[in-house]
Amino acid sequence: MSSPISIIEPVSHAMATVKQTLFSPFDMVKWLGLGFTAWLSLLGSGSPVLNFGNFWNKDSSEPLQAAWNWTLAHLALVISLAACIGVCVLAVSLAVAWVASRGKFMFLDNVIHNRAEIVKPWERYRTQGNSYFLFSVCLGLASLAVLGAIILISTLIAMPDITRQHFGANAISAIVLGLLLFLVYGITLTAVMLFLEDFIVPIMALRSCRALTAWSLFFDLFKAHTGVFILYLLFRIVLGWAVGAISLVFCCFLCCVMWIPYVNTVIVLPLFVFVRCYSIHFLEQFGNEYRLFERESTDFISVAREPPPTPA
Repeated sequence: MSSPISIIEPVSHAMATVKQTLFSPFDMVKWLGLGFTAWLSLLGSGSPVLNFGNFWNKDSSEPLQAAWNWTLAHLALVISLAACIGVCVLAVSLAVAWVASRGKFMFLDNVIHNRAEIVKPWERYRTQGNSYFLFSVCLGLASLAVLGAIILISTLIAMPDITRQHFGANAISAIVLGLLLFLVYGITLTAVMLFLEDFIVPIMALRSCRALTAWSLFFDLFKAHTGVFILYLLFRIVLGWAVGAISLVFCCFLCCVMWIPYVNTVIVLPLFVFVRCYSIHFLEQFGNEYRLFERESTDFISVAREPPPTPA
């Protein structure tokens, strides 16, 4: 009889793996290399929030009006420039997403093999990284399409009240339905993104398969253990909040240093390694066919799974 699946037990295993990987012994070169692959895997996942609080004020109304008049007088030029800038932004965004897709497998490979290589995993997971990138692009487009459909449906329901400029039953129905649909949309998208990062990437690396094949394998596992994965999702969200809170503490103490790309990832690297290890150790509970750490060394996983005994 197989042992029950736990969402708590992998926490201690992940902490032991973090200790083994980063602190036994401590190696600054390895830390920096592993941090670089972690940083690559996180590219495009967030951006600094700029403060435009003082941009709009009474004194700026005249320049804005002049700028608006100039825009109307040179509309063709403005549209051309906007199109060029849009194409450039799209190209850069896709390039960053592609590098990040390859970086996720580089970081995973280094964590499970307890090393800090860059070139070899970049080449080794070319197929998987490219497949992950294409799937992410399609997922992004599908997400935008669903969001647009929710807005369109809500607008059509509220249209009678909009045309009458009256806030009535149609408007209320549109708001309620829109909020419900958006809630379902947000929960579903969060679950898909979390499962994609936590399980699809390891399965793709383990089976050397593409994204759709990995999703098919995961769906079989999900259908057999739906309740466990729902509990995992809830616990993983709470775990993400805890990691975010710890990162925020570092931001408060280190201030501007945490805004420097790559440096911020290196500083909180144990958190990223822990989160990566947690999902792997959770997945390993479903059988030997889902084990990643043992592929490199049975000695390493025995140390990673159980803390070393205290000497007498």
